[in-house]
Amino acid sequence: MSNILKAALDREIERYVAENPKSRAIQERAERSLPGGDSRNSIWWAPFPTYVTRGEGSRLHDVDGHARVDLINNMTTLILGHSHPAVVKAVTEQAARGLSFPAPSELVVRWGEIIVDRIPSIDKVRFVNSGTEGTLNAIRAARAFTGKDKIGKFEGGYHGAHDDVAVSVDPPITKAGEARAPTPVADYLGVPRKSPAETIVMPYNDLEASAAIIERHKSDLAAVIVEPVIGRLGMVPADVEFLKGLRDLTQRLGIVLIFDEVIALRVARGGAQERFGVIPDMTAMGKIIGGGMPVGGFGGRADIMELFNPKSGPKVKHAGTFNGNPMTAAAGVATLEALTPAVYQRLEQLGESVRKKLSALIKERETPMGVTGIASLFSLQFTSETIRDYRSVQSNDKTFQRLMFIGLLNEGFALSPSCAGNVSAAINEKDIDAFVAAVGRVMERAGYG
Repeated sequence: MSNILKAALDREIERYVAENPKSRAIQERAERSLPGGDSRNSIWWAPFPTYVTRGEGSRLHDVDGHARVDLINNMTTLILGHSHPAVVKAVTEQAARGLSFPAPSELVVRWGEIIVDRIPSIDKVRFVNSGTEGTLNAIRAARAFTGKDKIGKFEGGYHGAHDDVAVSVDPPITKAGEARAPTPVADYLGVPRKSPAETIVMPYNDLEASAAIIERHKSDLAAVIVEPVIGRLGMVPADVEFLKGLRDLTQRLGIVLIFDEVIALRVARGGAQERFGVIPDMTAMGKIIGGGMPVGGFGGRADIMELFNPKSGPKVKHAGTFNGNPMTAAAGVATLEALTPAVYQRLEQLGESVRKKLSALIKERETPMGVTGIASLFSLQFTSETIRDYRSVQSNDKTFQRLMFIGLLNEGFALSPSCAGNVSAAINEKDIDAFVAAVGRVMERAGYG
């Protein structure tokens, strides 16, 4: 089957190159001034990415005249879709008043009030400009609060691009150690040797093994950080009992529990913590809270967040020229106010629909694939194995995965290169049916007719 898949992939790439000449030309030009042609590795793929001219509702339009249904929405950010009228209006009006100031604005206060009101763990919140900064500051706060240095994270979990968490996100299995006692592995060159040494790695969705590791390192652990829905493995939700067990154990041991909800916040109006009924000490945020503008945030218990209060010190310094800037606040407030309970109910229904229809297609075609996800999140898996953690996701057929990704671009649908996706409020059942039919056509070209 591997030769059939490889030949099918070659045909999809040939078609893609032929149908996207302007994107190819811009990529060649871009590489003369930007390493790889851009400033963001996550949106690069071989042979070259498409260059977008505009986004409208559920569609992405590119330089070659294609209009694709967007099922990645800037890596889960655009929960309302592209150019939502309320968001565009808010940003346009704020731009006329000013882009940024060396002073706070009342709009940021409103933004913070919405988040404190909705997210159970957050008594106080601060804003930054990326999810990376959100997790960085949550971890720093945990260290300051506990007086300890080490952090615990889960194999396969991505928490941004800072050194403390650039460990065992995608480790080679030959270096990763035992499945139930993973060896910390730096993810790339430039990560200091101290990072793996200061980071304890655990298996996702394995409470027994994780609890044993936490107990063994309890005197040194400042925090345990976890994605309640782990993005890079294919939007895989944690078992509720796994999260409850982590909550009980960290609370008993005085270890700060951090939920990284940069992606997972979209699974309910109050985030994954509301949906699962497990309340962490701190929460890191990003993506949807900024409405499409650069954003991150962190918040949690009042006693921990007090560390950042300039009136009392502060004990932890926190600054940034564009933190809480009015342009992002305008987009964030407009988006969060538009996200009513009715919108979340519709997103839930659309997400359930796409997962059910994909699963039915896979069963009908007897294809070695699967579907993971929750709420408005979904991902295609290219294995028949149940995906629960980093080790099980290694069974994916990478050739089939790449074939599906390029094939769907050719069919007019945009996913992430790993074939993860999400629905926005701008799509409908007709879009979902067309997407599932397109997956079926790519399956046929892969030999699963």
